[in-house]
Amino acid sequence: MTKVTSRTIKVKVSRFDPSKDASPHYQTYEVPWSPRMTIMDALDYIYENLDPSLAYHSHTSCHRRACTRCNLTVNSKPGLSCHTEVSGDI
Repeated sequence: MTKVTSRTIKVKVSRFDPSKDASPHYQTYEVPWSPRMTIMDALDYIYENLDPSLAYHSHTSCHRRACTRCNLTVNSKPGLSCHTEVSGDI
């Protein structure tokens, strides 16, 4: 069973909509943190609860590190969002 915690993390996401933005910018979201949370879990939370306009590679049965479609750069390091665990702000 996952331990419930009241801790939150900040997730800063690069955003750009050419129809309304002059240039790319960052948007920060507060996400409830839980042990063993992955970047994909954080993005899922943002999409499902805070901002359905978020565009990212969603998944159905990921966490296998096989397809590499969820590869991204977080805190200046490349990683797979389905496998990289979050321990603090990203």
